[in-house]
Amino acid sequence: MKTRIKRTLSILAAMTLASCAQDTGGGQNQPGGVWPPDGNVIQSSRPIQFNISRDSVKSSGKRHTFSIFADSNGAKTIASGSMADSGSAGGVSWSPGSDFIIEPNTQYWWQWQDGAGNKSRIYTFFASAWQGGKPISPRNGGFMDRNMRAAPTLGVSNVYTGPGLNPTYDFQIFDKPSATAPIAEKMGEPQAVGDNHTRYKLPVTLSDGGTYYWRVRVNAPGVDNSWSRLSSFTVTDVCQIDGPGYAAWAIDWVPKKCANVITHQDMNDALGLPNASAEYTGFISMDYGGELFLELGMTITDAPGPEIHVFEFVSTEFLEVFVGPTEAGPWTPLGAAFCHRVCEFDLAQGGVTYARYIRIRDLDAQGYICHDTSGCDIDAVLWGSGYRSPMMCGSRWW
Repeated sequence: MKTRIKRTLSILAAMTLASCAQDTGGGQNQPGGVWPPDGNVIQSSRPIQFNISRDSVKSSGKRHTFSIFADSNGAKTIASGSMADSGSAGGVSWSPGSDFIIEPNTQYWWQWQDGAGNKSRIYTFFASAWQGGKPISPRNGGFMDRNMRAAPTLGVSNVYTGPGLNPTYDFQIFDKPSATAPIAEKMGEPQAVGDNHTRYKLPVTLSDGGTYYWRVRVNAPGVDNSWSRLSSFTVTDVCQIDGPGYAAWAIDWVPKKCANVITHQDMNDALGLPNASAEYTGFISMDYGGELFLELGMTITDAPGPEIHVFEFVSTEFLEVFVGPTEAGPWTPLGAAFCHRVCEFDLAQGGVTYARYIRIRDLDAQGYICHDTSGCDIDAVLWGSGYRSPMMCGSRWW
């Protein structure tokens, strides 16, 4: 348990929505325009505002009641409130406030009732993974292990992994930055089950030393279906990459429960040398069950003793460490530990000869009250007694 005083932050005022998507549901008291539309994915990283369009308001000048449910039949209310319509200028808008924490990868249901007692049908929406849908592997400007060039993989951060929705992803890879003719592509790749990321194995062999360009797009209701930015990477011997002996790139952070109230959300605070301070700066709070994905500046190789040192701040907390051949895995566990200030992990524990990508998972109980430093608090990741040896990257270990 953390010793710091816990506090719950209010959700910020919701962003204004330019328009309401049209609802196709029937019924005498169904709105012509509501937000969020039935079945849509909403951004869990942003406050939510419920809107009813002007032509849907049946009782002008009266208060409308909104309810959010944890089940499809409306038996379990999570949050509720009321708001008067805004008159001739528009419809009715309501923000639930601090009594509703939007948990990522969760399905919700909602309903409204007008001033005359008429109820809408129950709508559903899905809260996305925290900033999901990003192209992450290989990262833009990053590398691909030459041992993977005959079975190269691309990885995207899953947009939603909860019940009731099955997103798919489109991948394209090019050998020129003009991105006019893909050397391979896949449309409608199903999302990986039970994982934070979806990886697609390309049916091509890449050239050692070659530079390639790739992109991805998400197929899910309410999610932008345009292609992502074009990311580049170079196929290389990762043991030959020179760099600092600490985590130098933050790849992804996947909170599970308390993202709306955590104040230490910057992944980059886990990079570099240990610098967390008594003023509570220089670290990221991972959330209960949250995961953090990092890339080391220098590839580490197996040596006597532990090679990986994880610096944890605030209090003693339980975490697990994995290593993998890409930013999105597949992942090999190195063990778990109660981490107070620093804990160590050995590549040999997982039968690993070298590693560049680190995954840290918080193992605290999910039942804690959300507060501003929920979960493990990662200050830095360093390699210790490891050393560079190109010979150890000569063959794959995964």
